[in-house]
Amino acid sequence: MSRPAKPDAAGLLLAIAAGRLALHLPEAGLAPLAAPLDAAGSLPDALALAEDALLAALAASDTPLARLARTARLSAFDLDLLGLAVLPALDDRAAEAVEALSRGARRLTAGRATRLLLPASRDEAALRRALRDSPLWQAGLLRASDPAQPPAERRLDPTPTLLAALDGDLPEVTAEGWLVQRVPAAKGDAGSLAPTVATLRDWATQADAPLLLLDSARVERAAEALALAGPTLLLHPPQRSAAPLPPPWAEAGALAAASGGFVVLLGEGEALPGPSAAPIAPVAVIGAEAVLGRLVARRHLRVPRPLLAEQRARWRQARPDLPEAEATALAAQGWMSEADIAAIAAAARAPEPAALLAARMEVAPPRGARLAMLRDPQVAWDRLVVDPVTQARLEEVVRRTRHRAIVREAWGMDAGGSALVALLTGDPGTGKTLAAEAVALRLGLPLLAADLSRIVSKYIGETEKNLSELFAAAEGFSAVLFFDEADALFGKRTAVQDAHDRYANIEVNYLLQRLERFDGVALLATNLAEGMDEAFLRRFDLTIPFRRPNPAQRLALWRAHLPAALLAPGLDLAALAASCDVTGGEIRNAALTAAYAAAEAGERIGARLLHAALAQEFAKAGRPVPHALAVGG
Repeated sequence: MSRPAKPDAAGLLLAIAAGRLALHLPEAGLAPLAAPLDAAGSLPDALALAEDALLAALAASDTPLARLARTARLSAFDLDLLGLAVLPALDDRAAEAVEALSRGARRLTAGRATRLLLPASRDEAALRRALRDSPLWQAGLLRASDPAQPPAERRLDPTPTLLAALDGDLPEVTAEGWLVQRVPAAKGDAGSLAPTVATLRDWATQADAPLLLLDSARVERAAEALALAGPTLLLHPPQRSAAPLPPPWAEAGALAAASGGFVVLLGEGEALPGPSAAPIAPVAVIGAEAVLGRLVARRHLRVPRPLLAEQRARWRQARPDLPEAEATALAAQGWMSEADIAAIAAAARAPEPAALLAARMEVAPPRGARLAMLRDPQVAWDRLVVDPVTQARLEEVVRRTRHRAIVREAWGMDAGGSALVALLTGDPGTGKTLAAEAVALRLGLPLLAADLSRIVSKYIGETEKNLSELFAAAEGFSAVLFFDEADALFGKRTAVQDAHDRYANIEVNYLLQRLERFDGVALLATNLAEGMDEAFLRRFDLTIPFRRPNPAQRLALWRAHLPAALLAPGLDLAALAASCDVTGGEIRNAALTAAYAAAEAGERIGARLLHAALAQEFAKAGRPVPHALAVGG
């Protein structure tokens, strides 16, 4: 007859805990749970032998539980407490036995557990010190309790990481509710990330700096560096939580130890409060230094920008039919992961900017866009009706965006710059928003239109956090960031008369700093350029005026908005354009008003309906109706 296989470390841990409970509650029926113990002699002797076997099994294996025990430096006493914490969470018979011992609670307190483990003649002071110094809570194996709570009153409540480690696995969520995403280790040439990868591997072996701040505007870029250095876990806070969740610092360290890889906290732009104690294994935080809280015992590592040649090679490999110039332009738009590039290239019907943009919106939607409206730009370049000066400066925006990587990287010029910021100024209705959409479509980029109602907050510091999240979203998705009515955010600083002035000035100062670090394209539209702070005007790469259209431009706008087939015979659009000084927005509104009136009357759009619609536009603006309209009406 063959001997049964020896239990593994997890089985021994649970069997020892069952044996401890069985000694005090022989009537609880826990003998089947203690069966893995070699109980040929007395149960206390079997427990002593099993403890030695457990320590040997943990030292010899490379399971998540073994890595946790070694990294946290768990003693035999800690392992006994760990078993008594885990067993009631996994078996109802053990939970009922604990309930009988604890008079109703299904989890033991540390004090009750020590009475099961130690003789009555124990040294109470030494016991309190042992509980206070135990790494079980600090290491993220047991759920954190109130720091002011006496050690003996702490509950032995295992974290999801500990429970998963017993099965040789990793959890899907932490005790604090953060989601765990696995990123397998990547292979291949690290390219420009090689120094960063080497630094990460070196950092992972050091115990003196368990926290690392990865300074990178693009989370995916930093995650790629980590994946090249080893297996990585990303911890995401749930997006729909009612309140910000506390960062799982302790359990993040336990996850790093259990996985043998890197663990990263993603704060999505929120400031992360530092831990009260350093985690037991390396934990990284991705974000800009300005939005992160004070982190103890940390290192700081900047993730370098991707090289243009690397991005271009990825696009050409994923889409060999891409022309060299188009591949260079796509590479210059901003960094994207190799997986995203491959998915976009496969989904695109043709190697053209519009097709690639449509595929990009489908397979790689943006993250963190709760503060802005994501627009799929539809305004074609030839629909813009602007004067030659405005046209030339809009072309300059496109040219600088498409070639900025070449000028900065290949030619070594403008090395200090990162953003392209343009101010669009002019009267309402002169085409600033349409121009922003046309630029985005020409570049093959989505348009992220800031929602001021969600960004500006009455609570101190919240506006800055929201702005940080918005800029990070635009950078991470390589979108054109568009601020309409920009003077509301970028207005002039004032003399400080009270606290409101001081905090308003802080917001402007933060915007000035964030624009300096922004790595993308930002378009700001305003009707009141004189209301902008002078410090912003110095930071704009281009100022683009939008003037009221002249008669020829108004005629082109009328023809663009009124289908020729729907016009009444004899309608003289040239005379209408010459006699009425209106903007493109007013022309659009009048055309629609006349179209609805024509549909109601069952006739074509004629002079009478257009004159009435234009008179309505003049009345809305508080302007006198031109004589030609009054006579024609």
